[in-house]
Amino acid sequence: MGLYAGMTNEEQKREYSDRELLVRYIKGVAPFRKSIVLISLFIFITTIAETVNPLLIGIAIDELSSINSNLLIILGVGGLYFILSILLWTMFFLRRKEIGKFVPYFLEKLRMNIFDKLQEQDMGFFDKHLSGKLNTRVSNDALDFGNTTLLLADTLGNLLISVLTFGMLLWLNLTLALITLIAIPFIFLLVLSLRRLVKIVSRAYRKAIGSVNAAMVESIEGIHVSKSYGQESTVSRQFQETNRQYFKAGFRITSVTHMWRPLLETIASITLIVIIFFGGQFVFQGITNPGTIFMFILYLQKFFRPIMVLSVFFPQLSSGMAAYERILDILDAEPNVRQNPNATDVGTLEGEIIFKDIDFCYREGEWVFNRLNLHIKKGEKLAIVGHTGSGKTSLVSLLARYYEFQGGSIEIDGINIRDMSLHS
Repeated sequence: MGLYAGMTNEEQKREYSDRELLVRYIKGVAPFRKSIVLISLFIFITTIAETVNPLLIGIAIDELSSINSNLLIILGVGGLYFILSILLWTMFFLRRKEIGKFVPYFLEKLRMNIFDKLQEQDMGFFDKHLSGKLNTRVSNDALDFGNTTLLLADTLGNLLISVLTFGMLLWLNLTLALITLIAIPFIFLLVLSLRRLVKIVSRAYRKAIGSVNAAMVESIEGIHVSKSYGQESTVSRQFQETNRQYFKAGFRITSVTHMWRPLLETIASITLIVIIFFGGQFVFQGITNPGTIFMFILYLQKFFRPIMVLSVFFPQLSSGMAAYERILDILDAEPNVRQNPNATDVGTLEGEIIFKDIDFCYREGEWVFNRLNLHIKKGEKLAIVGHTGSGKTSLVSLLARYYEFQGGSIEIDGINIRDMSLHS
C-alpha cells in the first residue's frame, strides 16, 4: 500500500453554501464588534473622500478654463484637495492598524477552537485524518482565512466606492452613465463565472497543500520504518507524485486568478473610449463643459478600478473561504465516542471485565470482532496473542473507549463502560 496509503482516506464530507459560510463568519467575528465598527467607519470616511476628490478637480478645471477665473476658488479647492489627501492617508493607516489588532486575536481564537475540537475527537477521527493534514487546517488554512479578513475589508470599501461613484456618474451626465451601464452585464457574467470556477480549483488547491504537508509529516514520523526496509526511493517517488499534484493545483489556481483581468480591462478600455468620444461631442456642441467630462472620466476610472481589484481579490477571497470551509469541517465534526448524559464517575475498581457479543470494525463491512465474548475475572492475568491485525490492540482500545463499538456491551465490575464518565 505504501507509506501514504492512508492519505486517500481523508475526504471532506461537508460542503457549505456561500450564505452559510458568511453567517458562520459573522458569528465568529461578533466578539470583535468594536474593531469591526471602527474599521467600517474608516472605510466610510475614505469612500466619501475618494468620491469628493474628482469633484474638486472638475471645479478647478472649470474655473481655470473660465475667462474670469477666481484665484481664491482655485486655491481653496487645491487646499481642500490636499486636506482630503492627508485624510485618506490617515484613514488608511488607522484602518490597517485596527485590522492589525483584530486579525491576530481572531486567528488566536480560531486556532484555539480548532485545537480544542481536536481534543474532543476519538481515535477513529485521527485514523481518517492524518496529522499532516490536520496541521494544515490549524496553521495554513487558519492563516489564509485570516488574510481573507483583510480582503473582505478592502472588498467592502471597493464596493461602496463603486456604488457612490456610479451615483456621481448619473448626477454628472445621465446619457453617458447609461452608456456605461451597457458594460455592466458583461462584467457581471465574467465575475460570476470566475466565482464558480475559483471555488472548484481553490478546494483542490487546499487539498493538495494538505497532501504535501501530510506526506512530509508521515515520512518523517515513519522514517525508521522506511529505512529499516530500504524504502527511501519508494517514499521519494510517492512524494514526487504528491508534489506534482500540488504543482498542478497551484498552476490551475494561478491561471484562473489572472485569466479574467485582461478581459475586464478590455471592457473598461472600450467603455472609456466610447465615453471620451460622446463626451467630446457634447463639449463641442456646448451641451456640457470640459470640467464635467473630465470629472466623469475620473469617476469612471474610480468606478472600474474596484472591479479590477475584485478580479484579483476574488480568487483570493474564494481561496480563503475554501480554507474556512475546511476549518468548519473540523469544527463541526462530532466524535463517535460520546459521554452518556447520565454517566457517573467511578472510584476504585476490582477489575472484572466482560465483553458481551461485541461487534466492531474500523471500516464499514470489515469486521475486526463479530459477536466476541470474553470474561476476565478480577485479579486474573490473561495473555492475548495473535498475528498482526488480529485485534489485540483493538481489544484494549475498546476497553479504554478510544473507539466506539457497533454492537454488544463491555462491563467492568458489572458497570457498562458507557455508563462511566469519560474522565473516569
